[in-house]
Amino acid sequence: LMKRELDRWYAEGHRSVGFLGGEPTMYPRIAESIRHARDLGYTRIAIATNAMMFRRMAFVDKLLDAGLTRVTISMHGHTRALEDRLTDVPGAFDKKCEAIANLRRRRDAGALKDGLSVNIVLNGWNYRKLPKMMKFFFEQQDLADLRVNFVRPEGYAEGSHDLTPTFTEVMPILMKAILLNEYHFRRVFTFGGVPLCVLPKELLHSRNLLPKYCGDVYRDLSTDCSIRSDGGSEGVSTVEDGRARFNWQDRKRFDLKPSISACAECDAAHLCEGVWAGYQEIYGADEVAPLRLFDGRMVRQGPRPSEPPAPRDIEPVRRLPHRLTILSG
Repeated sequence: LMKRELDRWYAEGHRSVGFLGGEPTMYPRIAESIRHARDLGYTRIAIATNAMMFRRMAFVDKLLDAGLTRVTISMHGHTRALEDRLTDVPGAFDKKCEAIANLRRRRDAGALKDGLSVNIVLNGWNYRKLPKMMKFFFEQQDLADLRVNFVRPEGYAEGSHDLTPTFTEVMPILMKAILLNEYHFRRVFTFGGVPLCVLPKELLHSRNLLPKYCGDVYRDLSTDCSIRSDGGSEGVSTVEDGRARFNWQDRKRFDLKPSISACAECDAAHLCEGVWAGYQEIYGADEVAPLRLFDGRMVRQGPRPSEPPAPRDIEPVRRLPHRLTILSG
């Protein structure tokens, strides 16, 4: 089945493929699938992973020999306490650091031509630590590519204002991170999941900084996806032979981020994907306002909130088995 999907997308003209969703390294034929992609002619073959299997150098080499060219690791904390509690996996931090060391060793020897990166989900428990996480990954782990995505409120985050911060709270920290990268780290650093209208005007008006850092609008590849269909409503997806196929950018825009009235009046509606449904359920849409294009600049129509919006009186859909205590340092 995997080979058939790879054949299908290659015939349609795709030359870049990524394995993600669930944990792709647990798929028993992952190396075989990567090799098949390489033999077909895919030139960029990536995997998004929790990295646990990459603690084994034999596994690293097996996938590299098969044709893997890029690895993105999901890691959300710069300390043992933060990462282990966010993932609810004891020892996750140490295991991921071990995996990064293995992959970095092979990267430095010439493998992974398309890069080694970390993807952070920015949430209510870690967003204040973003500058320290940058220092950890860029300087201590010697990585050159870091992406932060604003949390999508689902799973344990669904209905949780504890795990889901407001855009208003996060923007000063994100802007500090951008300036740190611009003047100190000077690595690849991008963000996603944030509507354009809530960005600080200094960033929104910058023809240099906005395209450089706003990943989902300016830098991300258009991504066609294939997943197993459960037979339910699939929105923009085309369902055939038990598979749901869709474009990820369209899926976000039309299925996962319900339209807001302000967005219908916005000159950037063709660029910006909007706001996650789960975020709207917790905080509403008072932070959002239309943008108008004047002299090549996007200008927000309406004042910015002076205070973060208060969460609505809803309960988290799923409660965590424990609460994280935010640690200093």
